[in-house]
Amino acid sequence: MTLEYIAMCAGGIMLLSIPLTFYVMFEKLDTAERYTQHSSFIVGFRHTCRFLPFEGRQSRLFAMATVILIPIIIERRGMVLVEDVEKIPKTLKHWMVIPALIALTSFTTMVISSYFAYF
Repeated sequence: MTLEYIAMCAGGIMLLSIPLTFYVMFEKLDTAERYTQHSSFIVGFRHTCRFLPFEGRQSRLFAMATVILIPIIIERRGMVLVEDVEKIPKTLKHWMVIPALIALTSFTTMVISSYFAYF
C-alpha cells in the first residue's frame, strides 16, 4: 500500500514539473543552445526533432541536459566540445539540468514502486 502512495506522489511531482519544463523550453533553451552551436550532437537533435510538437524543444532540453551532465563521454565520440559546455554559465546549466532530473527521477520512482507494488 505504501508503494502505491509513493508511485502516486512521484506521478504528481512529474505533473507539477511540467510548467517548469515549459518555462525552460521556451525561455532558456535557445540561449543555452547558442553556447553549443558548433556541437554536432545538439545541431543533429535540432534538425531531427524539428517536426515534433513544439519544434522538439522537450527532446532538445533533455539532450542539452545530457551534454551538460556527461560532456566528456559525448566528446569521445566527437559530437561536442567540452570547452563549449564549460562556457555555459552555471545558472543556465542549473536551468537545463534540474527539470530533466526531476522528470527522470519521478518517472523512475513511479515505475519501480508500481512494479514492486503489483509483483
